[in-house]
Amino acid sequence: MGSSDVSKEKARRSRDRLSNLPDPLLHQIFSCLDTKQAIQSCVLSKRWRDFWVSLPHLNFDYRSFHTKSDFQNFVCKVLYSRLDNPIFGGKFGFRCGHCWKMDETLIKKVISCVESHWFQHLHMEVNTSLPDALLNSKSIETLDLKWFKTLPQSLASFTMLNSLHLKNCCLLEFLGCNYLAFHSRVAIGVDIGAFHLGVDIGAVIAGDFWELKIEILAPNLTSFRHDWMKPMDFGEINLPSVNFVDISVDRVCYRQYEEENDNMNLINMFRGLHKAQYVKLHYHTIEVLTLVPGLLEKQPSPFTNLKSLKLYLPYNTKSSKVPSHVMRYLLGDSSGADLIIVKS
Repeated sequence: MGSSDVSKEKARRSRDRLSNLPDPLLHQIFSCLDTKQAIQSCVLSKRWRDFWVSLPHLNFDYRSFHTKSDFQNFVCKVLYSRLDNPIFGGKFGFRCGHCWKMDETLIKKVISCVESHWFQHLHMEVNTSLPDALLNSKSIETLDLKWFKTLPQSLASFTMLNSLHLKNCCLLEFLGCNYLAFHSRVAIGVDIGAFHLGVDIGAVIAGDFWELKIEILAPNLTSFRHDWMKPMDFGEINLPSVNFVDISVDRVCYRQYEEENDNMNLINMFRGLHKAQYVKLHYHTIEVLTLVPGLLEKQPSPFTNLKSLKLYLPYNTKSSKVPSHVMRYLLGDSSGADLIIVKS
């Protein structure tokens, strides 16, 4: 047998091993591909020819297409093929970026498929308003949205929702959910029921952001993370169950009026996080606490249940030592708390 025959035989055996894998494992493998790639892969085996129709996950990605019309036509054909498909649940991904404006008819078909097939996990990147029809979905557990121009005042109709992730979205006044992570500038009142909150601010909304405040009322929230260029101005922050806190700011402003605002915003934030047991603070966060001389000494220690304080400091610089009055403020009477210094 020549070398070419040996290579062909090895390739055949490799295909046979893949073809003989159980369906659940094949579903898992194909789910790592976008839907176009999954369909193209089905030609590699006779057994797989119609396998893509039964995939529990759909993932449409505009980056796999040269034109918007090709993308839209492909999505329509796939959705039509699944009209009578008994497969329910799973993940649905729909990415068309912020440059391509999708036809409203196609968006309606996408939402109809999500609702009728009870998809549990939805990821959409669409430069449009969130369709009202999506609010009728009773199966969505995780919702990941990007580029939406407007969102409704309430998402409370998602009764199964436990994870919400928003990126570059323009938010209105109220959101109700269980897990919230912001990646846009926001001005909202949040009344949430559980678990984890991350605040990562970085995009744009209409209006003067510097005049806006955020209110967070979350009686069951256990984890809070803040990561932005400066301490946010929380009109109210009430997190009586929070245990884990991670606070980071990207820079420190040295204009006097902003120094005082930043310092007080951070102090007020800490007051709302006073139940935290495990606290992480990054270097610029600590630096903000030193901006206004004499202010910190007048404040009571914020963390009444502190068990662990982890401070991230720059390595081998003059700023790598935390001033004693800052340490007294942070630790207070928590003499038994673990103090961890991380230098990087």
